[in-house]
Amino acid sequence: MKALFLAAAFATLSHLRAAEEMIVEKLSGPVSAAEVQAFKNFMRTVPVPKDNLRNAMVYGSGGTSVESLGRMFEISGDRELLDLMLRFTDAMLAARNDPKTGVIVWTGEREPVWPNAVPQKDKLAYAGTETGDVIGHIAYAARLILQNKPLAGEKAPDGGIYRERALRYVSELDHSIDFFILKWFVRPDSLRFFTPDSLAYDAATRPGSSGLPVPWNQQTMLNNGFIRLAECHALLGDDPERVKRYEAIVQASVGWFFEKAQRITVNGHECYRWTYAAEESMKHLEDTAHGGYDVGGLCRAYASGRYGIKAEMLRPFANTVLYIMARPGNTFTGRTDGESAGKRPPGTIRGNWIDLCEFAPELLPILYEANRGRIKGSPDTAANLLWVRQRLAGVQK
Repeated sequence: MKALFLAAAFATLSHLRAAEEMIVEKLSGPVSAAEVQAFKNFMRTVPVPKDNLRNAMVYGSGGTSVESLGRMFEISGDRELLDLMLRFTDAMLAARNDPKTGVIVWTGEREPVWPNAVPQKDKLAYAGTETGDVIGHIAYAARLILQNKPLAGEKAPDGGIYRERALRYVSELDHSIDFFILKWFVRPDSLRFFTPDSLAYDAATRPGSSGLPVPWNQQTMLNNGFIRLAECHALLGDDPERVKRYEAIVQASVGWFFEKAQRITVNGHECYRWTYAAEESMKHLEDTAHGGYDVGGLCRAYASGRYGIKAEMLRPFANTVLYIMARPGNTFTGRTDGESAGKRPPGTIRGNWIDLCEFAPELLPILYEANRGRIKGSPDTAANLLWVRQRLAGVQK
């Protein structure tokens, strides 16, 4: 799965043919109407995945499209962006494994999950932590509806009521949390994420994978579902005990990360060293592809304002990019400790690494130049640049 993540993380959306390219006109000030319009025009042409094979609905084109549309809706309030987002999230929910006719996964059941690989000879279908990310993407749309009270009672273009759709999302997603995520990935005593202690899980993934701390990038996936659903229930005020339980799980994950991450000083700047997963000695230092997901999850928890993460706790990640990973020509090392990843030369960084510009504005022009060629055809690159610029503009007001 690690190799699959790396391939998807660096893949472009070159197969898409859009009527108009996305644009980022400048590096300061609020997002413009032209930038929003270009983004909308592009996203109208993006196909919706029919299933989650190869994690299309996690960090593939489906998942990144939902997150990007959500951010642009938050920036602009343009309802068409939300409607485009719902086009994806409706398809995601519809693609969930059917309890009567769906595939049997490694648990021996037709679980309410999003399998990312078809069953093979003598091997049941796999589904795991990635399900948490799909839950989070769909719940993001629900949260946007619920926090927009004037919108909630209105009809969407398909005739459905926005609020009713949000309530259905929340109910169905809680079901996947209750019957799969909580059962298999959350330790009741510590509330920490571990892989299932199961030979069947081992067989579906790799021998020796069971009973281990979930890697940080996959904890981000699981946390995505818990964070967004906790926000939805808090807005609804319908289940305070569930909010408390979900938030305690996220808090356990976040606290575990900062307990394990090592603060170091490089040229007078505080930075971080951290590993792929929690381990006693730091042997498997995090690579850049997975590290972007780690950073994105912590920035999401920070933006929620609910998990005690302060800006000063995130600035060292930006320093890590600036003073450890950066190389000439706006390139970056393949590992977060400044070393290469295998034989690959330094390359670019994108995705949620861009979020760190909020905590180190001097990083924004660097990451803009590093990703200038991707903006026109990569929704998450364009949306993340515009998102962080808008947040910086808000701070400056």
